[in-house]
Amino acid sequence: MSQPTGVILRRYAHCVIDRLLLVVALLIFLVLSLIVVALVPRGTGRTVTAYGIAGLVLALLIAGSWAMEVWIPHRWLGGTPGMRWVGLRVVTEHGETPALRAYMIRWLMMVVDGYLFGLVGALAIAFTPRHQRFGDMVARTLVVRR
Repeated sequence: MSQPTGVILRRYAHCVIDRLLLVVALLIFLVLSLIVVALVPRGTGRTVTAYGIAGLVLALLIAGSWAMEVWIPHRWLGGTPGMRWVGLRVVTEHGETPALRAYMIRWLMMVVDGYLFGLVGALAIAFTPRHQRFGDMVARTLVVRR
């Protein structure tokens, strides 16, 4: 299955949209959390509350990333909100809907694709024959136009 023209730029755009959605949600949570910490009287566990919230923000960052990259595409038949916005979806190399396992592999491989602020994945998308990042190659998936 060959990649139609314009998929590369759409892939970059969907990454930006998805990351912005995640960051905005986390910033809203963080601002609300800071208000809660400010309302806690001094000497009554303000530091413990702040550390607890910091841990929760980290956990929400991981959970949000997992939800955005694994659960939502699995439930929405192949697309994150950003992918849907720009008209993309994930399919197997045979054109079928990927299993949850494939989405998990793609997400875990973000460790490699995300090096140098995503430059490694971006270069892989730009220079591989089927415009796949490393996560797509390992999971045997493609990102195509809907």
